[in-house]
Amino acid sequence: MFCPLWRFIKKNRAGAENNGPKQRGSVSVETVAALFLLLVLGIGIFSLAVSSTSAYSRIYDGQNLQSELRVALSFIQMKIRQNDVMQAVRVEKNPVNGGPAIVIRETYDDEVYETWIYQDEGKLREALMLEGEAPANELSFEIADADGFTAELDNNLLNFSVWLDQEDARLKMESSILLRSER
Repeated sequence: MFCPLWRFIKKNRAGAENNGPKQRGSVSVETVAALFLLLVLGIGIFSLAVSSTSAYSRIYDGQNLQSELRVALSFIQMKIRQNDVMQAVRVEKNPVNGGPAIVIRETYDDEVYETWIYQDEGKLREALMLEGEAPANELSFEIADADGFTAELDNNLLNFSVWLDQEDARLKMESSILLRSER
């Protein structure tokens, strides 16, 4: 079976061989311009992908830090609301590092315990101790990441804040709870 297309290709190939070096290796300006345009477009798309990836990482890390702070504040609020009875909540100096601590007095099976909420070594911690015993990091549970913690009790208003230090800024969240119990 004979295909006319093959004859056309064969004639063009034979013609190119007769012309020799003049045709061989020549590249048109349009081809070079198209390749250059593709190269510029490829570099642009690559740089866009890299910048969007880094922007996504920054946003994700920021949201992750805010989530840590919300968990810490939510935990403290829940603990205080669960134990908002007469003279059960107080703010004291933390014996572990001298910073502020929220101390919640609770009674279980005729034993009096104190729940200490404090910050040390980059973590917000909770320690359940017998009344009169000082908390220790070995006996505490990590609640969330926190570079700092403050707490103040003014009449029945408990103000507290938790923060995380970033490379260029400090991310801080604050909360206040009005204690229902009489002091």
